[in-house]
Amino acid sequence: MDQIQTSDIIAVLALVLALLLMLSVFSLKRRVNELESRLMQRDTYGGTPVSPAASKSSGNPVPMLVQNPEMPPDLERRIRLLLAEGKKIQAIKVMREARNLTLKEAKDFIDSLERGGTFR
Repeated sequence: MDQIQTSDIIAVLALVLALLLMLSVFSLKRRVNELESRLMQRDTYGGTPVSPAASKSSGNPVPMLVQNPEMPPDLERRIRLLLAEGKKIQAIKVMREARNLTLKEAKDFIDSLERGGTFR
């Protein structure tokens, strides 16, 4: 009789543990979906969804060009169009906001593009 009760307790504990693990998996899946959505927004709009003031107050972020060297094609086209129109300052501003760069980093990047550099 003790053996039946012990196995029942073990089965119940295993079931509870499995349910807790499933809840954790569902929670993580929801978080991954939220992060994927935010990344798609960032790529779509060529920038970060977080305000620049909020990111600067949290410390010195690594520039996006270092984190992810791939440039969304729409941002690349926008920068090249601005340069073709002679709007270098606007191109620097767009690049700076899109990749959370310092003014110097954005200017250096745009200068290298004008000298024939690539986005990669």
